[in-house]
Amino acid sequence: MFTTIAEADIKRSAVGSIKVGQIAIGPVKIGQLVITGFELNAATGGAWLRNFRVLISYEMSLDWRLRLLAPGAVFEDSGTVDLGIQNFEVPFGDVKLPGLENLRIALASLTADNLAAAAAPTGNIELGMATVQDIKAQSIKLPVQGFSIAGLGLGGAKINGAGVPAATIDSVTIGKLQGNAAPLGELALANLALPSASAGDITSQGIDVSAAPRPKALHIDLGNLDLTLKISPKAEAKIDQLLIHNVSAGASIGKIALHNVVAPYELLNLTLAQLGIDTISIPQIAIG
Repeated sequence: MFTTIAEADIKRSAVGSIKVGQIAIGPVKIGQLVITGFELNAATGGAWLRNFRVLISYEMSLDWRLRLLAPGAVFEDSGTVDLGIQNFEVPFGDVKLPGLENLRIALASLTADNLAAAAAPTGNIELGMATVQDIKAQSIKLPVQGFSIAGLGLGGAKINGAGVPAATIDSVTIGKLQGNAAPLGELALANLALPSASAGDITSQGIDVSAAPRPKALHIDLGNLDLTLKISPKAEAKIDQLLIHNVSAGASIGKIALHNVVAPYELLNLTLAQLGIDTISIPQIAIG
């Protein structure tokens, strides 16, 4: 013989402790990320260009053309004279860059669409006491294998409107609880102040910058002698080191908003201990 309970309403259940072996979330899909009111403030002890110098070189050549007229004859000749390369160096020493003592970067809004994120599983979580209300259970069969009472013959019975005042369960263990993608909707974090950080000194390696302007040509006509001076200039800036001294920075974010957040979840090794059920209402019990 077994007992069939078509439906049971549990008004409230007190859980002494909840322990979750592992929570796995992901992959998390974010429809849109919006950051508003981002501000970065940085202060430095100054920025310096160490051993700043400029090298200037000129490669020069002279084209000449000679034309002499004589009675009954014309004498002509031409050529190019290489004048070599002339180099000049202009040393500036250590140069301080103005305006870098205080820096401020402000972004009114920053938006990114269709982001994906992965969350690492979290294990061994104990949530402590909890209360669960309005629990409905259907098609309950107690016990599944049937039971018998010695000396009592009962062909069948129906009991309407049964109520159990209270019950306790030592523990309930669930090996795996898996859910579909949970729509979390919108998440928002407001007025975030990030702690200030100090980076000390920031230095770079040597810096070389070169530039080659257009070649110049100076033409001189002396009648029988025609001269053209060609000049090919080149400039190169050399810096041994860029030094930014005593850097510190702090940032603040007005609001971070996540829209259309979807996260599948999976609970492993879920344990409910010391369940106290206050009232169980059973509309009908069938014994057969």
